[in-house]
Order: sequence, then structure tokens, then C-alpha cells
Amino acid sequence: MPRPDLGQQGLPLNCGFAFPGRSGMEIPPRSTGLVLRALVQGDPAVELPGSPLRLDDDRYPALEQLSRRAAGGTVRLEALNGPFVVGWAPHGQELELRVDGVPAGRVSARPDGQFHLPLPPASCDGRPHHLAIHDSEGLLRAESLEITPFQLTPWSALQDHGRAPFPDQLNPLAREHLRSLTTWLHWADAHGTPLPADLPLLQRLLSAPIGPPANAAPGEEAGPRGVPVARQPIHLPLSPEPLVSVVVPAHNQYAVTRRCLAALAYAPTRVPFELIVVDDGSSDGTAEALSREAPGVQVVRHDYARGFNQACHSGVAAARGTFIVLLNNDTEPCALWLEELLEPFQRWPDTGMTGSQLLYPDGRLQEAGGIVWGNGEPWNYGRGRNPHAPGVSYTRQVDYVSGSALALRRELWGQLGGFSPEFSPAYYEDTDLAFKVRQAGLVVRYAPLSRVIHHEGLSCGTDPDPETSEGLKRFQTLHGPTFQRKWQHAFEGETEPSFEAAERIKDRGILGRALFIDHATPRPDRDAGSHAALAEMDLVQALGYKITFLPANLAWLGTYTEELQRRGIEVIHAPFVLSLDQFLRERGREFDFIYLTRYTTVRDSLPLLKEHAPQARLIFCNADLHYLRELRQAQSAGLSGEQAEAALASVRETRRQEIEAMAGVDLTLTYSEIEQAVIAAETLGQAATALCPWVVEPLEQPSPLESRSGITFLGSYQHPPNQDAVESFLGDVWPLLNERLPDLEFHLYGSGLGPELQERWQAIQGVRVHGWVTDASTVYERHRVFIAPLRSGAGIKGKVIAALAHGIPQVLSPVAAEATGLRHGAEAFIAREPEAWCTAITDLIVDDDLWSRTSEAARDHARAHFSRSHGLDLMAAALQRLSLPCRR
Repeated sequence: MPRPDLGQQGLPLNCGFAFPGRSGMEIPPRSTGLVLRALVQGDPAVELPGSPLRLDDDRYPALEQLSRRAAGGTVRLEALNGPFVVGWAPHGQELELRVDGVPAGRVSARPDGQFHLPLPPASCDGRPHHLAIHDSEGLLRAESLEITPFQLTPWSALQDHGRAPFPDQLNPLAREHLRSLTTWLHWADAHGTPLPADLPLLQRLLSAPIGPPANAAPGEEAGPRGVPVARQPIHLPLSPEPLVSVVVPAHNQYAVTRRCLAALAYAPTRVPFELIVVDDGSSDGTAEALSREAPGVQVVRHDYARGFNQACHSGVAAARGTFIVLLNNDTEPCALWLEELLEPFQRWPDTGMTGSQLLYPDGRLQEAGGIVWGNGEPWNYGRGRNPHAPGVSYTRQVDYVSGSALALRRELWGQLGGFSPEFSPAYYEDTDLAFKVRQAGLVVRYAPLSRVIHHEGLSCGTDPDPETSEGLKRFQTLHGPTFQRKWQHAFEGETEPSFEAAERIKDRGILGRALFIDHATPRPDRDAGSHAALAEMDLVQALGYKITFLPANLAWLGTYTEELQRRGIEVIHAPFVLSLDQFLRERGREFDFIYLTRYTTVRDSLPLLKEHAPQARLIFCNADLHYLRELRQAQSAGLSGEQAEAALASVRETRRQEIEAMAGVDLTLTYSEIEQAVIAAETLGQAATALCPWVVEPLEQPSPLESRSGITFLGSYQHPPNQDAVESFLGDVWPLLNERLPDLEFHLYGSGLGPELQERWQAIQGVRVHGWVTDASTVYERHRVFIAPLRSGAGIKGKVIAALAHGIPQVLSPVAAEATGLRHGAEAFIAREPEAWCTAITDLIVDDDLWSRTSEAARDHARAHFSRSHGLDLMAAALQRLSLPCRR
């Protein structure tokens, strides 16, 4: 459209501008105060006349439509709109919708590029379905995974027009309620933990509308059948010796506060806490109702409303806990929220303050930590997004967290003076406090697994305009300039807020970004390789890098994935990403280096990495030389003839692929100096190599000798060398050892043990097969001697290093002792023949002094060669080989 006024800016008079949008661009949800700014790029940028433009009810839909318009012939699928498949496509192009591979109708886009197509009724079943758009040649143009609806009545309408019991499975928060319920049931089943006595009451309160029915009398609320009943007391699991003091300010709206208390009682936690409710001058009888209906809750009463800021100060003054948790009364904490909110304090000693992931009542994300831009403008990162998306689901450093749910030590609150008085009665006090925490040299962290529902606006309103609003929300506008003047010296980064810039700066406190690619998510209780993967990511994090982890199978593995997220690692998984190709096309350019584990990972991903991440340095951790392991395995099997030739052919192919992988990367890491020398020989010195650290934390004192018995082995039996080791030991050594020590028992632990093998081994006298164990440390603490009779394998053996750290004496084969630096008769015993095995094991069983000397020497060796400090040195040296910066 023409803009003659642009001539005043030195631009041609007869010109205008258009906004065609781009596929994939998102605009924030409609909210009061949302504006569109138009700037001419430059240094500094020039803002055009008429900008900023307030996005009202007419302008916002127009901008939303423009931003979603397909550009350049692209096809895009949006989220389902009820029973309709919605998307964007070039007008007039022949396209077809397929649901789970079955044709479901022709796609016809309007002139503006948008299309609506009804779902087949058979697929409206509340289950996940694969939606795909194909062109006339059958090529896939767009796809998504969607959970289709089986009813369209909004939850709010069900509550308004239905009657109790409400269909809670349709509640947008049903997942969080179910998570709480199943946690309670698991604790009751596994540990005998009593269920909350008023669990049905709590469930009803959290499923019903917040306000009482229209025909309710004072002191009544909706009952089990929807008719009003008298309010019953809520019994919270309060502790006389609290670790945490939860402070909840409240001003009127007792029904809102009561729902918060119900959520606190319903959300399972083992963290001992006290609850302090500050009645900030309520006129609706809040204090009196709490005294009747919330036994044990401490109530602090203000005679008049002083605001959120001062209410928090009054609550903290009455607190006894080591930690203070500030919680809005219009919130609903979810399962294990306190455990997750406190976890960063245990993991990172520099943590000063933490904040929860805040969710809207409809399940959308409200906040995933805050950004303060270079101009001092705060930004709630992630607002309106999917709360389970990888980018908002990992712990990270942030500029600030919301006062709706935050934690810090009570001592630090006192040192900093709590909320600053200039931000009374409310707004910007939490942002200011975060900057004071950071000024004190501590870190503010967002804890996404601490989930809290926030009914935004119930306490303070939603209108920030000081000219039209009478609620506290107006102070959001009034206090902004005060905050910006106070902290202008601390602002950094981009001064023009944008979604693209937010993705770059949302991770504070990092030097760079690293992508780790492995075949699967680490499961450290299943195999030693997983322990190594976690240790290596931890070291890279400690050297200053934000880590993104991508398992090749893109599987989300529940607690295993959550443990990575808890560690501050962004985990990529389906359905948010459906292929490595897709991920690298979208984000390949952001990484400084890419860390690949196993040669098969390099083989399968190298072409994509070269195309979409050419700037990234490539580091290949081969774990061990697979072809060397295969060669030893073939030799130990005693093959001959055609079987031997086939085995050698397989070894040659593996060797070719491993060397090819090394040639395609910038640096190859190996755990073993022996294998480092082999690689140098195989590649004639052309492959750059470095030692990869293996890290353990040695025990100061192992479990007492008197509580130990028997010998043991631990390993994954899906790994052929482990199964072969046990078979050979049971055949060659155990009969002889059983004759010398007839009461001795041999305990076998580990995952991947088939029922036939388990039954056969269990039938042998003195053999006890335990299978998989959740905590491997219990294996090393229960038994007297650890053995590793490996006849094949390569690289370092994680089980051997773990045994060293736990101080259990070991008898090892030469293959098992390889690359460890262990000396026979000092830190361990190395045996070759059956007689030597029997002698070493017998001596360690009967000689307590020998056992103690060997145990102490083992732990000393672990400290000297496998400590975290030594590991940081090795990893830093590897990164510096590629001129990558490190923080030490």
C-alpha cells in the first residue's frame, strides 16, 4: 500500500510495503498491549511513522492470517481446528490428504492459500493419527502427528452446563491430575505411603469450577453431585520441621485460595514444608475460613491491603524453613513440584533462585523463564507454546523467573533485603530480585519439571493500562521505567525483541552450543556406555556449553529423558522432530560443534551434517574399536573354515567403516591409549585423536567387609562379550572354585538376560541369577569380589572402573584390565589360566588384610586417573585441539 509519508524518512515517495509472511512464523497470542513495530533495518534502526501499531481485535486476525500464509509454494499443516484439518498451500495446486496413509480427501486452497478439510469420522477417536499432504505425484509435502478430538464441547461449557461428576478425563489439566494420582498410588504400592484421607474431596475441588454454584449459601461449594454442600477442612501434609516455607499471599477471593490449598494437598511431595498464608486485608472472611478449613496452616493477617510485595515480606518474616517458596494464591502446583524446584540447588551450588514452569488452565505454556532485553524490556519466554516442546523442557539459566512460583534460600532473601520497596505494591519485584541475585554472583534457573498451573489475572486483573485499570495490573506499566533506570547497566544483548533473537539468548551463561547425537537416550542403570555418555555431556556443560541431545531413534523415554532435562540438556524427540534431516535443516547452523558417539552414527549422519551444519566441528567418540572387539570375539569362538572367513569378512567391513568415519570428522576420541596407537597405525597418523575421559566418583569409605559375601559379575547380556565371559567362567573356572570353596556363591546381575539362559545358569550349584538391578552401586556394596572374565572386547570397561571407585577388589582377564593402568597384585588381580583365577579369588575371599589393601589401592587409582577434575582436563584439551573455547 502506498506510503507518501515515507519521503520524510529519505525513502522514495511512490512506494509502500507488504508483509507476505513466511511459513513457520509464529506471532504471540492475542493480549492487551500487543503492538506491531515497523522498522527500517540499519544501525540504528529507524522506526516508521505509525509504528508501533496496537493490535486490536481487527488487526490481530489480519496479521495472524498474513503470518501463516504459505510462501514460495510451500505446504503447511496447522494444528487441528476442531474436526477440521487446517493448513496453507498454493492456490490451485492438486493435493491430497492422507490419514494414517489412507486417502481422506482432496485439498483445495482458497485464493489466500488457506484450506479446511473435515477429518474422516472414523479417525475422530481421541487417539494420535498421522496426517500427511501429498501432491499429484505422490510426494510428501507436509505432515504432522495429531490427537484427534472425539467431542468438541469446551471444558468450560461442560462445567457451566453439565453436572457433577465432571468428565475429568477431558479436563485440559487431566494429565497433571493423573500424574499426581498415579504418584500417590505408586508410593502406596511401593512404600506403603498412606493416601491422603481427603483425596476424593481434593479431586472434586480441582475438577469443579473455581467459584461456588449460584445457589450456594455462604460457606458452601459444589458437592459430589453438583449441589451445594458445606465446605470441609483440607488437610495438608505439613511438617513441624520444614525444609521449605511456602508463602501464599491472598486478598479476598477465598474460593481461589481454597483451590490452591487443595492443589497443594493433592500434589504429592516428600519435601517437608510449612504453609504460611498472608491475608492481605481481605474483606471476605479469608482468615476466618482458613482457621476453620485449613488446620495447621499459619495465617498472617494484614489489617489493610499492602500488596503482593509487602505480603511476601510478612510471610517470610514468619518462616522457619531453609528455603522460601513464594506462591500465588491463583496457582495449582502439580506432582513433585517442590522436589523439582529445589533440585537445581543440589545440582549446581551457584544456584541462587529457581522458578517453576507456569501453565495456563487450558494446558498451554504461560512462562518458561524470563528474558530481559538490552533495552530493559522483560519477556515471558515460551508464552502460548506447547509446554512439552523440547525447547522449554530443560533446566537452564535465565534472566528472571516469575514471582508466581519461585524459590530461594531464606538466608539469601535476608541478605538481599527481599523485594525492593520501590516496586510496591506489585510488579517488577520478582524481576528486580532476580537481578539482585545475579549481582550477588549467583544464578537464576528455570526448573521446567516443577509445573504450576497459574490462573493469570484472578488476583491482580489483566489490564496493565494505568488510565483504564483499577487493579494492581496497572503497576506493571508504572514500574517498568523504574526497573529500567535501576538496572540499565546490567542489560545486555539485542535491544529489539524478536522470536528469532529470543531463541539465541534464552540460554544465559554459556560460551557456545553443542549437539550430541547417539543411537539412543542414555540409560545408566542398563549399560556402562550410558554412564560414559552422561559423564561426557556433564564435562562439556561444565566447560561452558549448552547441550542439545538427539537420540537417533527420537524416542522419549520418560524418566530417562527427564533426567537429561533435569541436568540442563535439551532433548530432541518425536513428535516435535520426526527425522535428523528435519532437525538439521531447521537448526543445524546454531551449533559450534557436534559430538557423535559410535561409528554407525557418523556413517548415517555425516552427509546431512556436512550439508546443514558446515560450520560445526565434528567430534567422534568411537567408545571402542568395534572391529578389534569383533576380531577378538571371532578368535575366542575358535571358528574355522567358512565360518571363520565370514567372521573375518565382517571384521574387515567394520574396520573400513570405522576408518572412513574417522576420516570424515575433525577429531576422534578414544578411552584407550592402546587404541589411540592402533588408530594412528591404521590411518598412518592422518586421523587426529585425543583421549576421552572416563569419570567416576570414588567412595571415601566402602561398605564394611562384614556385610559382604560371594563373588559377582555385572553387565548387559545383549553385549556378546559379557555373555561369553560368564559362559567361559562357568565352564572353566567355577567347577574348580566350587571344589575349593563349596559354600561360595556367584551372583549375576545385568539387563538383557533371556529366560532360557537365566534358567540354565540358575541350575548350576552356587549360582544366583538376579538380573537387572536399578542401582548398580548395590552390586558393588553387597559382595566381596568382582570378576570380569572377558575374553573379547575393546576399549575401557566401565564396570571395572566403577568397581574401582566402590573399592571392591577385582579379578580380571587381560582384556578386562586393558587401558586401565591396573597392576596385578596391587589395585587388582589379573588372571589368565583357570588355576590363577581360583587362587586370586580364594585369596581375596579368605584374607581380610589383602582385601582391605586391594580396596584402598583401587580407590586411590580411581582418584588419580578417573576423577572429574582429570576428566575436565582431558575434555578441555580435546576441545582446544579444535580451537573451541572452554571455561575453567
